[in-house]
Amino acid sequence: MRIFILLTLIVNFCLFSQNNIEEKEVEKLFLNLVNPDSFKSHLKELTKKPHVSGSLASKEVQNYIKKTMSNAGLEAKLYPYDVYMSKKPGKSLVEIVLPSREPLNQQEDILKEDPYSNDPGLWKGWNAYSGSGDVTAEIVYANYGRKEDFEKLNTLGVSIKDKIVIARYGGNFRGYKAKFAQENGAIGLIIYTDPKDSGFTKGLVYPEGPYYNESTIQRGSLKTQKFSGDPLTPFEPALPLDNRKKIKRLNPENVELHKIPVTPLSYGAAQKILEKMKGGPVPSSWQGGLPFTYRIEGGSSLKVRLKVDQKRNYVRINNVIGSIKGDKYPNEWIILGCHLDAWGFGATDPSSGTAMLLSLSESLGKLIKKGYKPKRSVLIGHWDAEEHGLIGSTEWVEQMREDLSAKGVAYLNFDGAVSGKKFGASSAPSLKKLIIDATKEVKYPYNDETVFSFWKGENQNEEPPIGNLGGGSDHVAFYMHLGIPSMSGGSGGTTLYHSNYDSFHYYKNFVDPEFKMGQTIEKIAGIMTL
Repeated sequence: MRIFILLTLIVNFCLFSQNNIEEKEVEKLFLNLVNPDSFKSHLKELTKKPHVSGSLASKEVQNYIKKTMSNAGLEAKLYPYDVYMSKKPGKSLVEIVLPSREPLNQQEDILKEDPYSNDPGLWKGWNAYSGSGDVTAEIVYANYGRKEDFEKLNTLGVSIKDKIVIARYGGNFRGYKAKFAQENGAIGLIIYTDPKDSGFTKGLVYPEGPYYNESTIQRGSLKTQKFSGDPLTPFEPALPLDNRKKIKRLNPENVELHKIPVTPLSYGAAQKILEKMKGGPVPSSWQGGLPFTYRIEGGSSLKVRLKVDQKRNYVRINNVIGSIKGDKYPNEWIILGCHLDAWGFGATDPSSGTAMLLSLSESLGKLIKKGYKPKRSVLIGHWDAEEHGLIGSTEWVEQMREDLSAKGVAYLNFDGAVSGKKFGASSAPSLKKLIIDATKEVKYPYNDETVFSFWKGENQNEEPPIGNLGGGSDHVAFYMHLGIPSMSGGSGGTTLYHSNYDSFHYYKNFVDPEFKMGQTIEKIAGIMTL
């Protein structure tokens, strides 16, 4: 009996060792197949035009993604949905009306150093899911627009009822700034990026450096419903209106979307309001980076007009999914993803992740041509309308709920995954070792270390930090709705987040001029997948 057990252990060990050796050989072959020029080529193509979800340019990006994956040997398919959203900013206006009329700039300056900044397809700053309205009122400064900031105003005896609030980005999700302002009686909200948070106090501003200049504007969605995805079809896929299967949609009038007008401004435009305010000084922690004392109230001698006319309707969006059938476990799915829509050119967010996944598709295709297939099925998803509220990924998860619940092994999210040179990740506990092991296999391109060693930095005796997953990107539906183990990661750094300046010109000058991080993240993603 002991001899039988011993022989069984020896056989199992040999099989394990053989499988382990085979995996290492496949990984080595994959690493050698990665094309160092592919990432740059795809990024340049993806960022030729601004491509907001629902636009013709976005459709062109979808076609490029589908064609690239098909050419690589993946089975590529479009998944269409009709969702309720705005695909354009509509008409808007911000102007000081007292003490004298002064319209404020709502779009980034054209820079002679950046040819992309003159593109006619670029739009003014806007916040998706803003309410519409035309209001004129006094101004109140609310710091970051957090719940505690509005509570502080109340403690100080400052009412925001029937006033326009101005608050800076940061501290919480922008949608909650609108929610708290509306709940406290404000009739409008202006959000701006303060130079203390990203601007001249941090370093050189664009085009001389990577930080926000005085005309840079952060766009973004305000959607704060208790569920992600299409506002009218909670937990059901927003299938096309002409689909045979009819989905019950909520009445837009009964959906919790913001009622007050909201718009973003640059700190250059916001300064013209803030410097005219005459009320008491703000608490010290509320002071921003502009060169004057910030005030809580503008008083009756300062009035601002805010107008937003943002139309919402049904908009056709399309996810693009490429798939490879697994060799050993075809009914176990590894899903990788990044959204495809952007507020402008979207060089870092999202297109660096998109370009990386396209290059990965090509590398996996070459691996298959050499006779090696992944053990598990691999699905690569390019999600539409993420910027409006994680819409495309959520609708696909809702449509594929049964299959994903039975077959989904892991979801790996690479939103804007090559936005700098510092690796980082957050994940479900069960995937943390996978991330660490993958980074040990890949060389960091700017020194002789592995990505893992560079990631650890000076703390070589400790594991690098991997945070727990929160919200804010396409892993939400996979992880929080279905419980599929998920991660979100890549290389990051300073970016011109959600602005018209997030272009290929910006990327090649300030993010990664040598274009080495794309192939690095691709290798990590590939090892995790295989």
